[in-house]
Amino acid sequence: MTLDMTRGRPAGLLVRFALPLVFSSLLQQLYTMCDSLIVGRLLGTDAFAAIGSAAYLHWFALSMLLGATGDFGVALAQRFGAKDEEGFSRFFGASIVLTLIIGAIMTALGMGFIHPLLQLLGTPAELLDYALEYVYVLWGGLIVTASLNILTAALRAMGDSRTPFISLIVSTVLNIVLDFLLIAILGMGVGGAALATVLAETMAAAWCLMGIIRARALPAKRNYALPRRETRELLRLGMPQLLSQGVISTGELAVLKAINVYGVVFVTGNTAARRYFSLFNIVGGALESGIGTYVGQNWGAGERKRVLEGTRTGVAMGLCSSITLAVLIGIGAPWLIRLFIPDGSAEALRIGVEALRAELLFLPALYMLCEHRAAIQGMGNAVIPMCAGFLELALRLAAAWLLPILAGSRGLYFTDAVTWAVTAIFLILCWHTIMKKKLRG
Repeated sequence: MTLDMTRGRPAGLLVRFALPLVFSSLLQQLYTMCDSLIVGRLLGTDAFAAIGSAAYLHWFALSMLLGATGDFGVALAQRFGAKDEEGFSRFFGASIVLTLIIGAIMTALGMGFIHPLLQLLGTPAELLDYALEYVYVLWGGLIVTASLNILTAALRAMGDSRTPFISLIVSTVLNIVLDFLLIAILGMGVGGAALATVLAETMAAAWCLMGIIRARALPAKRNYALPRRETRELLRLGMPQLLSQGVISTGELAVLKAINVYGVVFVTGNTAARRYFSLFNIVGGALESGIGTYVGQNWGAGERKRVLEGTRTGVAMGLCSSITLAVLIGIGAPWLIRLFIPDGSAEALRIGVEALRAELLFLPALYMLCEHRAAIQGMGNAVIPMCAGFLELALRLAAAWLLPILAGSRGLYFTDAVTWAVTAIFLILCWHTIMKKKLRG
């Protein structure tokens, strides 16, 4: 079901668009928790910690794919908002071709460097074999992930967040069933957990494809090409964000390397805390996607004042929800951490609780960062988010080096906090500057 966001009250439109995404994120979190619980309880604490380390490396590739396809979705949202059906078809076809090319290149490059990268990151020796087994399977399925991302981006560009939500329900159930089958029954170990994820994503991609076919939005055969104008526009939007997300993930890998220095217990506690990142960013991620689509459609339709009104509404919603979530999750932190490491040491539990609560303190800053970045991207500006990515890299590298010197291992709890706060201020100032110029013009 498509949604024209160029008409109606922004608050109602954002809620209508974001609610399926919130439920989608809850389902993703449910899967992540079940996956980690199954691995931790059936394969042990070391396997759980290894998956946490390997997941960072997989996220490096995934975040770049999400960045590129997300901004391809901006181009699609602008054509949808302008009611340009032929333009939408041309851009969608070119987006699919570009996404598959990017996914193939990343798969080929990544498979050759996984082992040395894990060693470079200082992965503890007792975790290395588990991490390799897990990430090789996930990285081998990047083409599936890339396909799912571009199909989801196209659906959301049309205002359809319901179809991706239903696809996630199907894939989550399948993922959990496959986890039990491949790990508990067939004894495939952490590789089975990764394979379950790839197979579930394949099903999700198939469901999204059917949704696009039902909406009669599948590109005509002639549009599966790379015409110069469309390709140039997509690369202008997508490549800076791909680079930006790669840079941001590099900073996160630097933090992982710093965490690995403190040993398996510290890695285990931090892994448990970071497993809840998706939980406390549920509403923020949904609003980010909603604001990006809303701004993209209205910018394409020339509705500048609606862009201003909708962004302000989304930001207010983000502030309220981030404060509420921070309080609720912070109160339940001890119980939440113990879910993942029931047999973990008291030290690992303490580390997990401290790390989780430290990040929650700065959750409003993360929400402000995401929502203003989405608004700027929705306007078709890819340069400022790219600059924000480089800023995040510099801040994370500086924080990962300086904070342990000042505060020991506990300093690493606040690397995200410093990064989110400073980058959010930068993006807020940029957004206000852009809107002043556009409204004055």
